[in-house]
Amino acid sequence: MVEVPLFPLKLVLFNRSLFELEIFEPRYLRMVSSALANDTGIGVVYLSSGSEVYKAEDDPIELAKIGTLSSIKHTEAIDESRIVIVVEGGAKFRVHSTWIDDDHLNMGLVDFLRDEANLPLRTQDAELTQLFDQLNEFRIAEGYPKKTIEEDNASALSFRLAEMLPMAMEFRQTLLELDNPYRRLDRIQRWVQTEKRRD
Repeated sequence: MVEVPLFPLKLVLFNRSLFELEIFEPRYLRMVSSALANDTGIGVVYLSSGSEVYKAEDDPIELAKIGTLSSIKHTEAIDESRIVIVVEGGAKFRVHSTWIDDDHLNMGLVDFLRDEANLPLRTQDAELTQLFDQLNEFRIAEGYPKKTIEEDNASALSFRLAEMLPMAMEFRQTLLELDNPYRRLDRIQRWVQTEKRRD
C-alpha cells in the first residue's frame, strides 16, 4: 500500500478522462506544487457527502472507497492565488484508510487495482458504439474536441460513455467500481434503455 494525497470532488474521474479544475485553496495549491515537483499523482475520489472546500476540523466528509489516480497534464496561473490544472485519469485504487494532515490535506492509504482486461467489443455493443459516435458529433458541433477510443476496446468504450452521458454521479461511481468492461457496458445499456422509456 502507498500514501496518496486525496482530492475529494463531487465528480468521478475515469481512466484517460481529462478534467479541468480551478485550484484556489492553499492546501491544494501546495498539493499541486508537490505533485509537479516530484512527478507524482493526485488521488481523485468521489465526495459522496460534505463540502469540497475546507470549513472546520469537525466538518465531516464521506469519500468513496474506489478512486482514480490522476496526473497533471497542464497548469495555468489565473492570478497569484488561483491556478487552473488539467488532470488525466489513470489507475484505479481502493482506499483503506484516510486521515487529515497538518495542512488540512486529505491523505489516504491505498492499493492500486489491476488494469482491466483488454476485451473486444461484442455484437450487442454496436448500439453503444453508434451512441458514442453520435455524442462525438454533438461535441464537435458545440466546439469541443472529439473523443477517441482504441479500436475494438470494450473498456475504453465503457469509460468514455460513462464520462459523456448525463448520468448521476452516484451511478458513475458505481460504474467506476465495476472491474469488468462487459458488466459496465451492460449497465450503461440498461441506463440508456431506461432513459429512452422516460422520453
